[in-house]
Amino acid sequence: MKKLFIFIISAAIIAISGCKKNDITPQPDKPFVITDHFVAGTNTQKTGSRYTSVYFIQFLENNKALFIASSASNLEGTYTLTDSTLLFEVTGGNARTAKFTLDKHKKITSAYYTGNGPVEYEATAELLPITATNELAGKTFKGEEFKMGEVSNRQGLIYNFNRAGTTTYGSGTDAAAMDNTATNYTLIGGSGFKSVNGSTTELGFISNKKLTVFRLSGLYYYGKYDQQ
Repeated sequence: MKKLFIFIISAAIIAISGCKKNDITPQPDKPFVITDHFVAGTNTQKTGSRYTSVYFIQFLENNKALFIASSASNLEGTYTLTDSTLLFEVTGGNARTAKFTLDKHKKITSAYYTGNGPVEYEATAELLPITATNELAGKTFKGEEFKMGEVSNRQGLIYNFNRAGTTTYGSGTDAAAMDNTATNYTLIGGSGFKSVNGSTTELGFISNKKLTVFRLSGLYYYGKYDQQ
């Protein structure tokens, strides 16, 4: 009798467990919210002394947005989002247009950009999630820097970002002499940065363990650096 009772209890537990498993329903995908993301991209001149600059687009409420580049002031614009496109526009004296094609996962598959003039550029863009943490902190990157005219400027250039809780970094070709408290920056979206230090402005962002940087310091400098 005791064995029969244990068998009945065990069978009941198994049946209840099976019901619980069958009752689990897939959770719906989290809705896409554009204001939880920002655009990080690059622009390259189609002709002349080419160089590659970095820009950001931050999305605000009520279809407003900010364009952040090497200029001292950010540009205010508007955006329009559909299932397959994202359009950003600034009107007036600093007019510019950025248009992006989106796939079903809301990843940018193509980018089109015209600046004031209008001047059309070769453009790239990524729609990156805004993170609560600083994705740059504590990381080091190394690669080749180029200058205006697509000319190699410095090989083995290092960017070293200070630890979490700080927003400073250092750069140079001598790792032993690197001071990662030398330059302050403003964090953008968790994975982008902008630094203004006297006459030097530097912008960059990290994606897929690569750091893309543009530096304005008399001339234009740029590069893409691998995480170490």
